[in-house]
Amino acid sequence: MSAAAPKWMDVANNTHPRWHRDPALRMNVFYGLGMCLLIATNLDALAVGGGLMQGFQAIPAWQKFFNFPKGARLGLYSAAYFLPSVPSAFLGDWISTKYGRRACIAAGMAFVFVGTLINALAINVGMWIGGRATIGVGIGMSKVAAPVLIQEIAHPRLRPILGSCYQTFAYIGSIGAALLTFAGLYIPGNWSWRYSSLMQILGPGMILPILWFCPESPRWLMKQGKVSEAHQMLATYHANGDMEDPLVQLELREINAALEREAKMQQVSFMDFTRTPGNRKRLGVLILMAFSLNWMGNGIISYYLAPILRSVGITEPIKITLINVGLAIFNLIVAVTSSVNVDRFGRRPLFLVAVVGMFLTFATIMGLSAGFAMTKKSAVGAAVVPFLFIYFGFYSSAFTPLPVAYTVEIMPFNLRSKGVALFTAIATLGNAFNQFVNPIALGEIGWKYYAVYLGILSFYFVIIFLFFPETKRMSAEDASIVFDQPHRLGGGMFEGRGRGSSANDTEVVDMDDAGSDVKGNDIFVDEQKRA
Repeated sequence: MSAAAPKWMDVANNTHPRWHRDPALRMNVFYGLGMCLLIATNLDALAVGGGLMQGFQAIPAWQKFFNFPKGARLGLYSAAYFLPSVPSAFLGDWISTKYGRRACIAAGMAFVFVGTLINALAINVGMWIGGRATIGVGIGMSKVAAPVLIQEIAHPRLRPILGSCYQTFAYIGSIGAALLTFAGLYIPGNWSWRYSSLMQILGPGMILPILWFCPESPRWLMKQGKVSEAHQMLATYHANGDMEDPLVQLELREINAALEREAKMQQVSFMDFTRTPGNRKRLGVLILMAFSLNWMGNGIISYYLAPILRSVGITEPIKITLINVGLAIFNLIVAVTSSVNVDRFGRRPLFLVAVVGMFLTFATIMGLSAGFAMTKKSAVGAAVVPFLFIYFGFYSSAFTPLPVAYTVEIMPFNLRSKGVALFTAIATLGNAFNQFVNPIALGEIGWKYYAVYLGILSFYFVIIFLFFPETKRMSAEDASIVFDQPHRLGGGMFEGRGRGSSANDTEVVDMDDAGSDVKGNDIFVDEQKRA
């Protein structure tokens, strides 16, 4: 099966070539981008605290209320949300698998709602940390189901873009957080930061109504034996209601074939990631993608922008906040541009070019920071600012849109929510450690600490070049078996050719042949078998 001519592109489909002129695709985009926008904005920017924590550190009232935190204490405040989201990610996997993707997101939003109120109305540090921890529980649950639901309801030709936009739209939250904290500079007293925290409540308030109308995953529905509901969903959102549409029929056959193949296995558990060569490769990619969210130098800049700028002589709160806003807007433009072109450029080229660019610009930032530390010349310190933008331009072109999307698409259905739960837990633990250690290391050795991330970037380049396969223009089912196909693994710069794989890999099913005698509503699903 050639990646250049995937089967879904070869069949007729009752949709307009331009998505914005097609009713079904407009709804597909509305629910997909709506979930991306609201969940990623609320969870990955406002609630997680990347945008708010940057902004808070520039607000004098927040600094005073929390007794000017720095070092280990600032690291604790930044990481307070992370630990509760680790166990809640696994709870999210259970809810998502048993009750559906929408139920999991709704439960997570309830925790975010409560945590936001505690956070905003905190009367002491302990209460504020407790609010962040409650938000963390909701985030851990919602982040498991949201990216999976987005990719599983998306039309095949929209799936790469919608999946990539999930993490990308976090920058809208970062912009909102930066603007809120900028306005807070002109509000007297503690409400200068309390109102920014309170605004997080808008996220759950908008997400829940969308969830009420949003369709459930057709793959989850078929797993539960609800074939007619899955068929209706696919027809409605992928073919304007045409139940006999060739693309809808193909998707039903592919999903059914994948579920039947997975039904032959034993009860699914997290140990399945270690049982076959293909799954072990998936696990390796998952771990690297999880750590890439905050272990490529961006963790320092994202969470400690204000201290970094102060370290190079930029100390005025308004200047720091405006740089924060400008950086978020720039990141959003780059990430959206990359997201809508992900199937044009391919995953591997985006990853590799980004890592090389990040290495070169981060090395420059390190050199300028060292120069300022030795000379104290303001011109040297100011020169860091444009390189922060260049660094994040490379980061946002690949490591904003792709880590979550790539992780979801390489997972087979039976491991998809478990994979995202594991991704969330690993990313959270790595982030918590990273954010606790960063302020300590920056305080102790300053710019020398940047050298650690240059080594990490070098490691990522080698691993991505050797072991990351391309999934360009594949359907969800085709991408999910890419690690089980020997000719798709290994070394080429853009195609990933070269390595073979063990015969112990998961069986590969040709989706053209599998379930070829199955058509539309005639699909027979044993509900006990699917349960």
